[in-house]
Amino acid sequence: MKNVTILACTAAMILSACAGRDPNPVQVLQPGDRNLSCADLRTEITTNTQTIGSLRAESGDKAAKNAVAGVAGAFLLVPWFFIDAKGAAGEEARALQNRNQSLINIYNQKNCTPEIVVQKPDQT
Repeated sequence: MKNVTILACTAAMILSACAGRDPNPVQVLQPGDRNLSCADLRTEITTNTQTIGSLRAESGDKAAKNAVAGVAGAFLLVPWFFIDAKGAAGEEARALQNRNQSLINIYNQKNCTPEIVVQKPDQT
């Protein structure tokens, strides 16, 4: 019985490294950002915003799947190996939001029109 417990713990440690994909966040500032035209800046901001939406949807799907795997793992150990513990989608979405903020600052500093205004969430 002791050998089975040791084997199970070893397998859990080895397989826990496979718990989801590694995040690949984008750099906030990239070479050449200041040289982009107003149209190029708007295009990149729009593309990033669409990607953020996709990443948020992926993150929501992962959260639901993780909840199911967590509950099932209480009865069977195997589902715990399929939990995405790395949160790659959320980290990538945050990096894209930061990049968008940087691009918006450059866009507005260049006096591009129409000005892009970022609404801050209510702090009430």
